[in-house]
Amino acid sequence: MADPQDNFFTPWFETNDSSVDTVTVMTEKSNGRAEIFDTLVSVAADHVVGLKAIESLGGFPKAAHVLKHRVPAKTIARSGFLGEILATEYLERETEFAVPVRRLRYRDTREQAMRGDDVLGFRRAKTRVKVMKVEAKSRANLDTRTMNEARDGLANHKGRPNPETLAFLECNLREHGRDAEAEPIADLQKQSIKASDVSHLVFTLSGNNPTNFLQDNSTPIRKRMELRLCGCRVKGHADFIKSVFDTCLNRGEADGVA
Repeated sequence: MADPQDNFFTPWFETNDSSVDTVTVMTEKSNGRAEIFDTLVSVAADHVVGLKAIESLGGFPKAAHVLKHRVPAKTIARSGFLGEILATEYLERETEFAVPVRRLRYRDTREQAMRGDDVLGFRRAKTRVKVMKVEAKSRANLDTRTMNEARDGLANHKGRPNPETLAFLECNLREHGRDAEAEPIADLQKQSIKASDVSHLVFTLSGNNPTNFLQDNSTPIRKRMELRLCGCRVKGHADFIKSVFDTCLNRGEADGVA
């Protein structure tokens, strides 16, 4: 779980004006990327491999053989993964929801993302369990088609979280002895989930300005389900993504294995 005091979005991005209250658009600050880049690489490594696993192997150089076979190599996979990673971090650092499991660690191949909902966040609200369902999209050029795909993904299962994703998260938490965190997720599977207990988030990472696309798609997908939208605009989208994962691999090259 992210430390809320360690928010790399703040030094990295500035927030732009939006005519819709539920829309947040962020653009990179001058030198903002350079300030947080090392942290971002570590965050990416934590999601796709796990920093504890890397540390148990003796650090990045001694984990080179694992990095080589866990860090995605293909452009499309890298783009999708980084979008999902940043969506997860945004949820934890910028909202009231917590994301208990880094799902990308549990892929069976390095190029294939996990199926089910992209990201799910949870919080207790008195006697209720609130859940945020997230669709993450990463594109060099965000467009209407991509926004429609995101909205369709959120609409699945009547706007509620995928039951199979919930079951995976609960089993993973119980396997790791995190029963207290598993209980709210168990509750969601044992009862009908009220629409008012579900929030939606569309998170985008793009090279072009996402403002109009987000504002034009800010109508909630289903009644009584809040919809938030956040778009992060980065310069040189493809080169940026490549640099994050290449640096991740380069940290393991000291012993010549990677």
